[in-house]
Amino acid sequence: MSEAQHLAAALERLFSEPRMSAFLPFIVATDGLTAAQAAAVPAPRFNSVWAIVNHVWFWEANLLRLLQGREADHRTLGAPDKSGWPPIGEDHGEADWQLARQRALETNAALAREVERLTDDELAQPLPAWGGAKHRSVQGIIAHNSYHTCEIISVRHMQGLWLEGA
Repeated sequence: MSEAQHLAAALERLFSEPRMSAFLPFIVATDGLTAAQAAAVPAPRFNSVWAIVNHVWFWEANLLRLLQGREADHRTLGAPDKSGWPPIGEDHGEADWQLARQRALETNAALAREVERLTDDELAQPLPAWGGAKHRSVQGIIAHNSYHTCEIISVRHMQGLWLEGA
């Protein structure tokens, strides 16, 4: 297995494989929430699950666009600033919540496919917008996804929405 294939498999598996033995992936952490539960902010200075989902999507979409040689300005991706937190909008409807979640899952899969096609030489090339080589950027997004998946689990627990195995 090439390094690109290894990174791509980890990127997608650790995000959307529902039966992980060591931890709960994003797909499980976000499953079963209503739009109201996903939009709820559990306490001051915390994020809603929905906001976290949009943030995770933003950074995966950012990296995907850059790997494709496209522009990845925060405004293009709907965020008001470079921190990458697109708003969840005013209408917190069920369809909008499911679309936000599905968009994150689909972008993760597209990013994994893009990473998989890279050669070892391409992985070693710098990605100036992310401050290192492309392989470091992919490793960074895997860590970012894991961090925010844990945040989602914590927010759920604060709401009393416990997950089995978490």
